Amino acid sequence: MTSRPKHNDGWDLDQLHRDEITVTMNWVIRTCQEIIRDHCHKTFWVPTGTSTGAPTTDHLIDSARTDVLNKLRHQIDGAESIISNAEHERTKRKR
Repeated sequence: MTSRPKHNDGWDLDQLHRDEITVTMNWVIRTCQEIIRDHCHKTFWVPTGTSTGAPTTDHLIDSARTDVLNKLRHQIDGAESIISNAEHERTKRKR
């Protein structure tokens, strides 16, 4: 999370939350772009190491997790955390 200045009024905190959410969502998009660049061909997923023939089911499972799912999950979990924190702080401020 971005460090917060000592004296925030409501607007400053809202601006901080908007900035944090925007940055984290940009990272989600960049991760998607990286996955597409590294593991796709003409909008289709190409698992790592499949140029030599048909992959096994185990290979597909491992490649799906390594190439795509774990990377997305990491970014999505981080985005959810930042959004949840912003929601929590906004709720506290409205009390």
